[in-house]
Amino acid sequence: MQSSKMKILIIFKIKSSKAKNLAQKATDFLLSIDHQVFCEENQQIEGATPLKNNQLDSEINFVTVIGGDGTLLYSTSLMTTSVVPILGINLGSLGFLTPFSSKYVFDHLHQAINNQLIQTRRFRIDVKVLRNQKCIFSSIAANDAVINHKKLARLMTINCYENNEYISTYKADGLILATPMGSTAYALAAGGPIISPQMDALAIVPICPHQLTQRPLIIDSSSELTVNLEKPGFLTVDGQRGQEIEPSDKIILKKSQLPIKLFLPNNYSIFKVLKHKLSWGAREAFNA
Repeated sequence: MQSSKMKILIIFKIKSSKAKNLAQKATDFLLSIDHQVFCEENQQIEGATPLKNNQLDSEINFVTVIGGDGTLLYSTSLMTTSVVPILGINLGSLGFLTPFSSKYVFDHLHQAINNQLIQTRRFRIDVKVLRNQKCIFSSIAANDAVINHKKLARLMTINCYENNEYISTYKADGLILATPMGSTAYALAAGGPIISPQMDALAIVPICPHQLTQRPLIIDSSSELTVNLEKPGFLTVDGQRGQEIEPSDKIILKKSQLPIKLFLPNNYSIFKVLKHKLSWGAREAFNA
């Protein structure tokens, strides 16, 4: 039995003609079965209603993202006051966060509309930068907050505290503070651990640390982290938003009250994803 009329926001990878064409086909399909479709003001889709000021509110039932993980992370940045489920249609190269095939997009939309898919929550972290005790930057990270060089690639000195208790001074190229969802992104490439998505934990991962003893650290997500630098640097949130950091600034990170919600296939398994996407545990055979 089909659900009542829904409001669905479609976001597509803006530089991809394939994504735009699929967004139009998805819109036509949804309109044909009497649902209302919205789009961003800068993403024109025929038949879709532009979202005013790109403000996503609770009237939207779910978001359909057509692209890759970067496009999905961008969509989460719109969820600053309301959180709705995201249906990720993969057109990217990896697709960790967009697990649904573009080949069956109509089927996946039908399943989402009729509540036939798994929904899961992933926590995010609030990221603030204080300068002279005033907040000059505020954002929410679904994947990670990354601190690295502002200009020249020189060794950084980064002081890190948990609940005002000193953890360590990292001498490294930078520092990654990652959620479980972000543990399979930049943090993994930098040598960090894979964290099960169900865990309430944060990873602190130094980038190319100068000391062999400074290894990645897992802490409870209820902790508040404070970070400051001894020289200017740059803060990047989810690879989407950023802020220049001065030595007097304080970067404060804590678990957000606004998670994200994701639709997942009914047979979803993080271990299957790791094996399929990253060849986890595979051994390549060589012919002698």
